[in-house]
Amino acid sequence: MRFDPDVPLPGARLRPWRAADAPALQHALEASEAHLRAWTPWVIDGRVPGQALPERLAAHASAFTNGTEWVYGLFAADDVTVLGGCGLYPRVGPVALEIGYWLAAPATGRGLATAAASALTALAFAVPAIERVEIRCDPRNVASARVPPRLGFQVDERASAAADGLQVWILTRPDDGSPIGPAPRPPS
Repeated sequence: MRFDPDVPLPGARLRPWRAADAPALQHALEASEAHLRAWTPWVIDGRVPGQALPERLAAHASAFTNGTEWVYGLFAADDVTVLGGCGLYPRVGPVALEIGYWLAAPATGRGLATAAASALTALAFAVPAIERVEIRCDPRNVASARVPPRLGFQVDERASAAADGLQVWILTRPDDGSPIGPAPRPPS
């Protein structure tokens, strides 16, 4: 699968991470550590212990290019300021993708997580083989848990019961070809 590497959002954009983004990402992580650690400690700590931030970002860029995982940085219009990150992950089955997202503390409350998740949902369903998109989040993370229902996702109670305290939100491909959630508008 291949996904667009440049996704405009209102006042922001998604693009694959680059190793050169490490200083800006480090700044965003340091400024947001308390905010992120409660819900997404892996964003701060990284998935691979001992791997430096530029190496992590280079690995994300390589996976994006190779079509194995699609992790985007969420940037302000200046293409330097890190507002957060999100991605499409093929870890929930052969005909499904999971969306993950996080925001730097100063970027919260502006609809950016909803816009990013909406854009990623549309990208996922543009692939004919994808039948389902999932979002998993801790229900105590109220801000994050508000995103999926805004886009038409429904809680899957059975999957949630087996998800170690996470709520599993699912959206299946519409049969009627209707649009998926509110479409992000390009910046004006």
